[in-house]
Amino acid sequence: MEEFHDIIIIGAGASGLMCGYFLGKRELDAVILDKNDSAGKKLRATGNGRCNFTNRNMSAECYYGNLDFARKVLDQVDDSKVIQMFEEIGILHRERDGCCYPYGGQASAVVELLVQGCLEQGVEFRFDTKVTRIVHKDSGYRIYCGNGCEYACRKLVMATGGKACRSLGGDGSGYKLCRSMHHRITELYPGLTGLRAEGREWKMLAGVRMQGEVSLFLDGSLIRRESGEIQIVKDGISGIPVFQLCRLAAGGLASGKIVTAAIDFFPSASREQLELWLASHGTEKLAGIVHAKWQKALRERAGTSIQETARLLKRYEVKITDTFGWERAQVTAGGVDAGEVCPETMESKNQEGLYLIGEILDVDGMCGGYNLHFAWSTAYICAQQI
Repeated sequence: MEEFHDIIIIGAGASGLMCGYFLGKRELDAVILDKNDSAGKKLRATGNGRCNFTNRNMSAECYYGNLDFARKVLDQVDDSKVIQMFEEIGILHRERDGCCYPYGGQASAVVELLVQGCLEQGVEFRFDTKVTRIVHKDSGYRIYCGNGCEYACRKLVMATGGKACRSLGGDGSGYKLCRSMHHRITELYPGLTGLRAEGREWKMLAGVRMQGEVSLFLDGSLIRRESGEIQIVKDGISGIPVFQLCRLAAGGLASGKIVTAAIDFFPSASREQLELWLASHGTEKLAGIVHAKWQKALRERAGTSIQETARLLKRYEVKITDTFGWERAQVTAGGVDAGEVCPETMESKNQEGLYLIGEILDVDGMCGGYNLHFAWSTAYICAQQI
């Protein structure tokens, strides 16, 4: 038997929960469908379980994809507005270097209070309900689910997320549904993840963390530099500086370009300064300036040459072969063409009564709370305008 609601949201992740809460506040009849057995699975894991939910240094330049769309969204909902939204649902925040976290430091609290807020506002949930087909009728939408349930609504909100983190529900099924409703999907790449690199040294270096700078090159041309803590894993390089470059590297690989990364162990020192230090102390005392595991890797490339060792400390270049893939990615780069969505309402330009919010759109942010900010912002705009 078909169950009817004025508004149906597909997806109980960050954008779906926030949209549901504000629709409920407007006393609208809304229900949230989700294929998982509970809400916010991916949201609970974000920020290593701490949930960096926005950033005080907010600008469109912190995003990739459709930047014009991102800019129009940010003009409507800034970081102060998101903090106000969180206080409304009961979450105080603390800041560190511009990053905003729940005061208690738990992403699970964000999920619990958003779910509680939805329920208090009369919004219902239907879990273990995977949408398999959507049919657009003149009067609205009919939704068919894998568990045999059928729903109908006047207005439909797609908050299905992307392909990242399959173990937490990111299967990309929303893209197929959006294609069936005449939307174009841009190229999809894993975002905010590490980069696989050629070389035998990575297994030996696995576990090393170091401060430094990573530069990304496509066909030999410098594209971008990022600094911070670099993490070495058994198949390449990771850490926030690498996450920030991942999207650019993935795009370069997809277009057939040669992608390389160069690690600078000492961004604040020149090569000449390092040569002087090595000339004074000798390459046998590398343990005084680099992790012990790096000594062997450097010596395999440079031998005992002071000049070559100094060069490698400033530019340890590796060839990038791939990203760490969808399971280890935190976000999806690419998605539904945001040019087909009205940024003032989140309504589809192609189909009346269809709204698209959050990660499903082809806007993705850098590490630092930007992706969650986009999810909250698009959800709020949708809920106010629907």
